[in-house]
Amino acid sequence: MSEVSGIPSASSGNYWEKTLADVNDVDETFANARDMGYTRLNYARVTTVGKLANNDSTDIYKITAQSNGILSVSLRNDKSEEEEKVLDLSKYDEFLDELKQQIDPEGYAKEQEEKKEAEAKAKLLEYTAPGMRLEVYMEKNGRQVLIGDSDAEEGSDLRETLDSILKGEYKAKKGTYYFKVSRDDTVKDDEELSYAMQVMQGTSYKHDYLLTESSSEDTKNKTTSIVPSTSSNGALSGVNALQIQATRYQATAQMLQVGYLNMASIYNKNSQY
Repeated sequence: MSEVSGIPSASSGNYWEKTLADVNDVDETFANARDMGYTRLNYARVTTVGKLANNDSTDIYKITAQSNGILSVSLRNDKSEEEEKVLDLSKYDEFLDELKQQIDPEGYAKEQEEKKEAEAKAKLLEYTAPGMRLEVYMEKNGRQVLIGDSDAEEGSDLRETLDSILKGEYKAKKGTYYFKVSRDDTVKDDEELSYAMQVMQGTSYKHDYLLTESSSEDTKNKTTSIVPSTSSNGALSGVNALQIQATRYQATAQMLQVGYLNMASIYNKNSQY
């Protein structure tokens, strides 16, 4: 990871900062994924701060795991922070639970069992990043293979893998991992969501990296522009190639039109009739 600045941290190691440039929509591909650098067991913790804004439905990041070991990812957004500001009624809840246990122990036991079942079915991101979806891919033989999805069906391999990553229980292998952050179907497509995603291996770290995603010109200007992207083999992506080709055809047509008008003007000036 390229280090921009380093200052002592309150953690057990050093603190480093770096800025990443955002891209929008059609340019948001695995080839253009923002590079979070690397992590390895009990060495580096990497946090990226970003935002899903207009013309920005998805953010894709990649990180290299340099060792085998537990991989954990934490995703939190500004909506979860708002929920934490609500008045804490936990003491009253505890008091009510005690009353229920005394008055109706069987009913209380059933209620607790139903509560556990509901919590098990709920998406973990609903508590830390409501309205967001997280997909995790691993690069295998030059391809990005989906291994975890927060929107996958409960009990599926994709859902269980993603949950184990969020819980810090996933046994990762060395390699390149991609994280695709987007809105889920509970929020509007244009709703802004600020978020922080943290990635690390193990339970401790020596270096703390903070990556801040800067808004793209499209987000600032509320427009959509195309930046040529390349595939893993260096070739232009299909979408970009077609759009560039169309732009060239348009430019050629404009040149021919201007040329024709100029020729017509010259012909009229030199005509004897």
